[in-house]
Amino acid sequence: MKTRIVLIGAGPAAVTAVETLRTYDQESEVTMFSAEPYPPYSPPAMVDHFLRNSNAHLWLDDDWTDRLAVNYRQGVQVARIDSQEKEVFTSGDGSIPYDRLVIATGSRLYAPLEGVEKPGVYNFKSLSAAEELIGKVSSGEVKTALIVGAGFIGMEIALLLRELGVEVTQVEMLDQVMPAMLDVPTAEFALEFMRQRGITVHLNTKALAFTGDERVKSVTLASGDSLEADIFIAATGVHPNTELLEGSGIEHDWGILVDDHLRTNLADIYAAGDVISVEDRLTDERYVHANFPNAVDQGRVVGLNLAGFDTCYEGAERMNSLKHLDLPIMAVGLKDGDEILSAKSNGSQRRIYLQDGHVVGYQLVGDIHAAGALRTLMTRGENVAKYKDRLLERSFGQGDLTWRAILV
Repeated sequence: MKTRIVLIGAGPAAVTAVETLRTYDQESEVTMFSAEPYPPYSPPAMVDHFLRNSNAHLWLDDDWTDRLAVNYRQGVQVARIDSQEKEVFTSGDGSIPYDRLVIATGSRLYAPLEGVEKPGVYNFKSLSAAEELIGKVSSGEVKTALIVGAGFIGMEIALLLRELGVEVTQVEMLDQVMPAMLDVPTAEFALEFMRQRGITVHLNTKALAFTGDERVKSVTLASGDSLEADIFIAATGVHPNTELLEGSGIEHDWGILVDDHLRTNLADIYAAGDVISVEDRLTDERYVHANFPNAVDQGRVVGLNLAGFDTCYEGAERMNSLKHLDLPIMAVGLKDGDEILSAKSNGSQRRIYLQDGHVVGYQLVGDIHAAGALRTLMTRGENVAKYKDRLLERSFGQGDLTWRAILV
């Protein structure tokens, strides 16, 4: 009898898991559920999709589901999991049995404020949610937007909306933008760019509630003031989509808890992507690492385990990047160390953090050349003391056979 594999979600983690599985296993029956009414797509391509009205890099191959023999159920919401009977149930009361299950339901934008669930507060973490938001902008219904939170996603949304002609105001309760990932000098660099683009950014400004009767009309601040707008976006963080876990017996806190093979506490159930809480490979701290590269790596590990290869996950990476809208920023790893290498020129800034002669983090703004080489050094734990003077060069790791040999 063929093994029945069911995946809940169709993001990068689920897609990579299927692609990896099919490299070794052509026989298993694979069913993938997506709550969105679209074929599988690439989340990093969403900004270009809306900005340039281009689908060039948004959709996977037209024949993806046929080529990989996937029963793709788009626009179908999974409501609950019966782990004892090994069945998943959809919101339409349909059900399907499984032998192995992969939960890759992703996350949504979030802010822990009163009124956040009211109409008028928009998400941008999925294509269907983003389509609704941008549709209102394109129709002329939206002239002003207020974004609560100035992390990477919030900043990217602000830049996109401003490029589309919307007047954007952003409030951040801390004293810098992108506080979770950027150090102070890099954040100041980014903030100046945002303001040059015409985005109003208020730091040290705490939002208390989204206010309005039937629909949100304003945000109330801790100062007692209110800010009005046509639309509002909650972007202080992400909330894993774990609602379907109720009654399943799958252990979770903020995200689903997994072991070093990305298995849950229940046999034959794996999880990957923005929905899981997993250890950081540098700090061993467990939390939700919501970014595309981690989701892809986790999907690969799940796919290998489904195919019968005993594969451990080495841990997630702290990593975020902006590559659109004339502000390339990449922040990887930690933002402190016992030594800091720094250079600034021609509208760009490069900062590298070392600890005991090892790269533990780096932040590049305006020019992200050599990012891949630096990441290789960091993940390998390479001691860079002998050639650290070269690390700030944008050409590091390119062209020079000596440095390329180090990175191979």
